[in-house]
Amino acid sequence: MHMLFQRWATIIWLLIEMINMASSKPLPLPCIEADTVDILGLSLAETVVPTGVEIIKENGVNGYRFDVESRLLGVSAAEILTRCQYFPIEFSLVVTFRREVPKNDNEYILTLLGQDRKTIFIGVRLQREMLHFDYHVRNGQIRSVAYKNTRLADGGWHTAVITVTRNHVKFTLSCMQSSTSELRHSFPRKLIVKGSRFHVASRRRKRNRFSGMLRQVKLMLGADASNYLCSSAYEHNPSWIESSLSSNKNFPTGNLPNINNDTRGKTFCGDENIGQLMYHKSNRVLEMCEDHRWKRLSTTHEKLDYLVDFGDVLTKSKPLDIEIFEISGEGIFLATANQGRDRNMDSSIYKWSNDDKKFVTFQSITTDIARSWKYFKIENQHFLAVANHGSNEHGEVHSAIYRWNRKRRKFLLKQNIRTFSARSWESFIINGDHYLVIANYASDKSHTQRSYVYKWNSDHSTFISYQTFGATDWEYFQISGRHFLAVANYYDHELTDNRYVVDSSVYEFLPEINQFIKLQDIKTQGALDMEFFTVGKDSFLIASSTSDNNEKLNSVIYRWQGIENFVPVHTFSTSPCADWESFRTKEGDQFLVSANINSRISKILQIITF
Repeated sequence: MHMLFQRWATIIWLLIEMINMASSKPLPLPCIEADTVDILGLSLAETVVPTGVEIIKENGVNGYRFDVESRLLGVSAAEILTRCQYFPIEFSLVVTFRREVPKNDNEYILTLLGQDRKTIFIGVRLQREMLHFDYHVRNGQIRSVAYKNTRLADGGWHTAVITVTRNHVKFTLSCMQSSTSELRHSFPRKLIVKGSRFHVASRRRKRNRFSGMLRQVKLMLGADASNYLCSSAYEHNPSWIESSLSSNKNFPTGNLPNINNDTRGKTFCGDENIGQLMYHKSNRVLEMCEDHRWKRLSTTHEKLDYLVDFGDVLTKSKPLDIEIFEISGEGIFLATANQGRDRNMDSSIYKWSNDDKKFVTFQSITTDIARSWKYFKIENQHFLAVANHGSNEHGEVHSAIYRWNRKRRKFLLKQNIRTFSARSWESFIINGDHYLVIANYASDKSHTQRSYVYKWNSDHSTFISYQTFGATDWEYFQISGRHFLAVANYYDHELTDNRYVVDSSVYEFLPEINQFIKLQDIKTQGALDMEFFTVGKDSFLIASSTSDNNEKLNSVIYRWQGIENFVPVHTFSTSPCADWESFRTKEGDQFLVSANINSRISKILQIITF
């Protein structure tokens, strides 16, 4: 009887314990992750366009420099530590870096910030000859361990391994020297990673960013990476460290392979390597595997290097102007203002074909010796304005404004405007108001015909006369929030010699007086057009060059240099040109198109950057 009671008592106790276990909260799962996590690679792959990242190759080693003014790069800890609530208490951080100029200020190579984006959970920073490891203890308190080595300031490439356990931190530099320190305050067992985020080369502030170059920033969980890396196979070859510490296949690698030719056809982009980065050495292009295809990433601010011949555009007659524009959802278009053999020659609109890499005919519009086209947008409406040069016995003719019709997918006439031997249109916005300015060249009595400014009236959905100017051709643009108008002058009627070599001008709008004032004169030769374009952070102007003969001419590209205004930086030979236009494709290729005033064949030049 007593034995039976003991058995039932044991069974009841076990049932009670099972119930208690079932009702209690589950224990936090330990971190069971990939052996190695590439934080640098994940940070670069997280954004589609990682602007401000410059790739520099030195002695066969790729380095990544981060612009201090660029966006912050990093990756959420949740993407790395997916199966645990707390940060592991045993791990290694591997960083490969180079510092050209050691600084007194702290420079953060890596930080893990809490959900408030201020509290440092983990930090790796450099200061002169010191490498610091920071970690969070409690209530915002930070503890640091420092490692001093003169080689940290020698300007060379180094790989540092920081191995952390519960009570110790070990520093290993380039597998040659190591030092172990005991922690006065143990690394926390319950460092919550929810909402935290890794930041590469910063602590999420403009100050204290790392100004050198990085090659790798990696996290290895539950192991001393120095024992793995610094084997007999190392033989003092730092590049072996990066190649031996490869990422788990689920994560992209930060060590981008150099490819001497385009191997996109050979390198498969699929589910198993989504996010992988690939650097093409031949054309300095960084690509990422996404949606089963390689997508180009912009990793640095491009700078104009030179131009190469890319192709031709065949027009119905000799064009006097080219206008390139893009309509969202439709594509890139090119409109030509054709001179024609008679007054009723149609002008053409072409559309860029991504498959054929050329412009194909899209629409014809009847014009009267068209001199120029101008595309502009008001809210969600797309417009094309044509300046017709043909005139009656009084020197007047109607120029026209066309509006894009979404249903019919073509441009239809919106408004006629009386003009006098019109040369060009220009469109711009100041303080939210939309303006059009027409350059009237001459009437039958004078070569100084007034030009008019028109302002958009939203109530009547039309342009109305607003002010008077004197001009030949206009190009509006902005630089750093400043408003400019460039005027292209073609001919000086008062000179007897070299009448085509005249000054064109750049004006700046001064809001305090609500007027444009002259900023600079630029020497041009028979200029019919000014074109403004940008490459990276640089701003450029190029003027079309013509004359009264068919000889080759030099075109000049001017670059904006702030206090020096526009200065000439590139000169190249061209045929007599009536107009320049620039455009960029979805693939990131940038082009200039010139309208050949003496031929039906206009030239496309590709802008090569470095």
